[in-house]
Amino acid sequence: MAEVNQAWLDRVNRARQSAAERLGVDVSEMQPPRDGSTGEAAEPAPSTEAAAPQPEPAVAAAEAAPEPAPQPEPAAAAEAAPVAAAEVAPAEETPTEEAVAAVEAQTPTAVQSNGSAAAAAADRVAPVGRAAVLEGFEAGQEGINRREFLSYAWGGALTLLTLESGLATYQFMYPRFREGEFGGKFILGDSTALPQIGIDPEGNSTGKFWLINTDEGPRALYMVCTHLGCLYKWEPSNNRFECPCHGSKFNREGHYIEGPAPRSLDQFLVEIVEGGSIVATTEDEGDFISAPALPSPDAEVVVDTGKRLQGKPKALSPAKAVPS
Repeated sequence: MAEVNQAWLDRVNRARQSAAERLGVDVSEMQPPRDGSTGEAAEPAPSTEAAAPQPEPAVAAAEAAPEPAPQPEPAAAAEAAPVAAAEVAPAEETPTEEAVAAVEAQTPTAVQSNGSAAAAAADRVAPVGRAAVLEGFEAGQEGINRREFLSYAWGGALTLLTLESGLATYQFMYPRFREGEFGGKFILGDSTALPQIGIDPEGNSTGKFWLINTDEGPRALYMVCTHLGCLYKWEPSNNRFECPCHGSKFNREGHYIEGPAPRSLDQFLVEIVEGGSIVATTEDEGDFISAPALPSPDAEVVVDTGKRLQGKPKALSPAKAVPS
């Protein structure tokens, strides 16, 4: 038994020495080992052998000091060090059941008080920025995206512009004039509205034509000279039309006489209407322009200023002056 106690003490002393070195303290400050059964310092068993020689002062002091509790081996001590540190640290206070109940009792009130604010915050939707909207369109949401919308818009604008241009061109090429204005029709009436044959022609400034009556039928001469667009006049003393700008001259039927004009006077289309139908019109015969004949005194005479017949070249004029 004594050998067992001595072995145990040796083991304890080695553990104390190792722990003291690891903790950096003097081995004499270590607590003496405790008896596992009583919790008091263990006393060494009495030895039956002869008295041993006195130990060295350091050993005697160590034995005289109170022995610490049994220390584990170095490996066990290393594993127990974190546990010991955790035991030394102050543990957090565990809330009691009364505190938990109080918190739970206050929670519904707080949630209820904050409920309206949370609901209002949830109802408020943050405004979506322009970049986010465009990004959504680019991502291909339902409907058309931004690129398709711009394509359709440009296509519609170009189509509308093309239609407007086409309509303007058509109206320019085929204008629609009202009756009684230049470019439209002038209803003169029956034969009594015509000047007498051999009488001076009558000018119509609105329709821009000179109305004359010949043996063949009525004619409507355009008031603009065929040279440079000047307005010629009727000269009763000379019984002819004369241009004041450059001296071109034409007879009463519009045939070229002399001057720089390249051709005879232009004429508007004259229609003879009887019984609601056109029975005769001014005709371009190639070398000359023929006047429509009146079938009866009651026939209606209409001048269409929207249809002009170009005068014949001066070389074909029957009234051309013969150089002397």
